[in-house]
Amino acid sequence: MKKYRMKHIFIATVAISVLFIGGSTQAMPSPLVTYTSVRDAWAVVGLPVYTPTLLPVGYVQKDIIVIDKSLAEIFYRNDAGKEILFRMAKGDADISGDSTIYEVNQIVQVGRQYIRVKGTEKLVSLALWSRGGYTFSLSFEEPISIEAVQAIISTIPWN
Repeated sequence: MKKYRMKHIFIATVAISVLFIGGSTQAMPSPLVTYTSVRDAWAVVGLPVYTPTLLPVGYVQKDIIVIDKSLAEIFYRNDAGKEILFRMAKGDADISGDSTIYEVNQIVQVGRQYIRVKGTEKLVSLALWSRGGYTFSLSFEEPISIEAVQAIISTIPWN
């Protein structure tokens, strides 16, 4: 009798395992989708194509990603593997994903645009700003000067 019961318990366990592990389960779709075109990625999020046209020497566009159909980002990388991350979304929230407390956190002006820059006394690691209902961030793995950040942001064509 015990042997018979154990056999049924084993069969039931296998059947349940097949139901949960087998073909009936589906993987959750990734919230990250990679694109080959900035225009296509920004269209998914419903954004106008506002991207910098000037970057520090040696940086080239590498990855274009949309997160949850609400945030678009471009990774730029140099030969040393250092990255600059440009992000854009609708709204005015901080979309940088960077919670670091920096030595310097100040506002600078680029034309008529005000930019929050964070970093050290001389170098910027993060720049944040909002314009026309959109929010932006630039993160620098290798910090750059405030003047360089201002130059990069000034090249974004605002249509």
